[in-house]
Amino acid sequence: MHKEHFDSASLPVRVPRGFEGFWEIMVRLDKEQGCFTVADVDGMSNVSVKCISKYLTALVAAGFVERIATRHHAIKGKYPTPLYKLLKHPLKAPRLRPDGSPVPTTTAHEQLWIAMRNLTTGFSLDELVFAATTEDLKPNKQTAGCFVRRLHKAGYLAVTKTTRRGGVKGQGGASAWRLKPGMSTGPMPPSLKHINGKSVWDPNLKKFMGAAPIAREVKS
Repeated sequence: MHKEHFDSASLPVRVPRGFEGFWEIMVRLDKEQGCFTVADVDGMSNVSVKCISKYLTALVAAGFVERIATRHHAIKGKYPTPLYKLLKHPLKAPRLRPDGSPVPTTTAHEQLWIAMRNLTTGFSLDELVFAATTEDLKPNKQTAGCFVRRLHKAGYLAVTKTTRRGGVKGQGGASAWRLKPGMSTGPMPPSLKHINGKSVWDPNLKKFMGAAPIAREVKS
């Protein structure tokens, strides 16, 4: 049996989006076109149409978006396409439950990212968890360690202290870190995306950090 040979190449990809990305796309389309469809948003994203439709349903229920018309198609059997328009234009994406009710608290990753940006002299895992804790939410140590590991691998963090025991798994005994100069990129936390492996997406810079997504082609 012959060993397979591979060529590796970085490929441009449509970016997976969360509700922040969906909202950014909707605001742009509303400004440029005056209205938009689910397919319009999907064309600038990289998730299932179901996710976009679910967020749109919540936006309509909350009064941020309205359905203004229906686009009918000449192709027989093709379902009509709903057209949507924004009623409100907040800078931050509305964070909503499926029924349109607001979600008031921030996420654990948001709080950890804020804490990292404020702890300019560096931090241990315990210090990071303590700084990220609020009355509403306390990130657990496992979540914090996973987030630190991802950001270190993507080039955000420098190790400032090591230990033989008690370090974050996969960090070679690292026990303290700090954000590298220039890596406090903005208010939104970097997130992990699964594109032919795991890549860190920075929504502030709108690009992947660390190793680029790789496609491999088998030689015949």
